[in-house]
Amino acid sequence: MIKLFKNLTKRDLLYILICVVLIVFQVWLELRMPDYMSAITRLVQTEGSSMKDILEQGGYMLLCAFGSLVSAIFVGYFAANTASSFSKTLRNLIFEKVQRFGTEEIKKFSTSSLITRTTNDVTQVEMLIAMGLQMIVKAPIMAVWAILKILNKGFEWSILTAGCVVVLLTTITILMITVLPRFAIIQKLIDKINGVTRENLTGIRV
Repeated sequence: MIKLFKNLTKRDLLYILICVVLIVFQVWLELRMPDYMSAITRLVQTEGSSMKDILEQGGYMLLCAFGSLVSAIFVGYFAANTASSFSKTLRNLIFEKVQRFGTEEIKKFSTSSLITRTTNDVTQVEMLIAMGLQMIVKAPIMAVWAILKILNKGFEWSILTAGCVVVLLTTITILMITVLPRFAIIQKLIDKINGVTRENLTGIRV
């Protein structure tokens, strides 16, 4: 996988950097909203609070929500652009590699397997990049930032949050250990499906 990412262009790397910056900004906005909500609650419970102050805090909270939405839209655009550009590069490299195969090398690969490599496999990598830039990058930033913010609020909340993170990481690890070995089986089954489909197509009468 790391070897694949070496094929990222400078433009792709720039887009990834922009996505990371926007995600950090988005996380900051989302973690600011509870502060404004807390301020609104405190103002409502305090006698003599003016409606102007409550509306002001509500306006800040709405601005944070809108800013987070705009940031998410830009992240989605740059992530999709990067993923599609990278998949185009990969397909081109695979095609050129297959074109350079000798007779001995061609015998080691079935046509259906090469079809799977250039279509399904590349699509999976494309989805990994598109979803990863939006979720895999955001999740740890959000978790660490939220825990650091909660540390100042109370020890009990910190322990509870840390426990939830440990449970979540354990669940993800178990799922990865269970699912990853089955991907190899799925790939072989997809190769067989492509092989059967090609037999049906080549067997059609002219």
